[in-house]
Amino acid sequence: MKLHAHLGILPALFAGLLVHTPAHAEDRDPGKSIPGQENAQKDIEITNVSMQLVRPAGHVYALYFTLTNKGENAHLVTNVSSASCRTLVGHHSDQESTSGTLSLFTHLSLPANTTLVFPHGGYHLLCLDPDPALKAGQNVTFTFSFLGGSSKDVTVAVDPGKATE
Repeated sequence: MKLHAHLGILPALFAGLLVHTPAHAEDRDPGKSIPGQENAQKDIEITNVSMQLVRPAGHVYALYFTLTNKGENAHLVTNVSSASCRTLVGHHSDQESTSGTLSLFTHLSLPANTTLVFPHGGYHLLCLDPDPALKAGQNVTFTFSFLGGSSKDVTVAVDPGKATE
């Protein structure tokens, strides 16, 4: 008898859950709700950019650069892309690549008033699937995307490099 009394409550509870269901994550952009994120490209400078052929046999290029956040807010790099490099991954010259290393530039925090250097011999980006027509001297544009939806382009001429990695 007691079981039948509780079964009548279940439909009411289920209906209540449907009314109070939170919005789905894809309906929100967390960066737009965090103050200072919508204009990250104004705070961030990308300098000392170079791109070199590091593995001629595999047609692998490395991208080295410096990121400076001159703003008062921390920012997050959410992606780096280029039409000339179909596959871009994070890499460290002296360490084993892991999933965290490979996806480093999809969640890289740039603290306020900070400079991060991605040099030869340290963390940098690898272009593993370049446009077959890519060659030394050609200009390549990279787009750095940030939490909040802004982005910044940087263009660099390909240096033939020394195939060091």
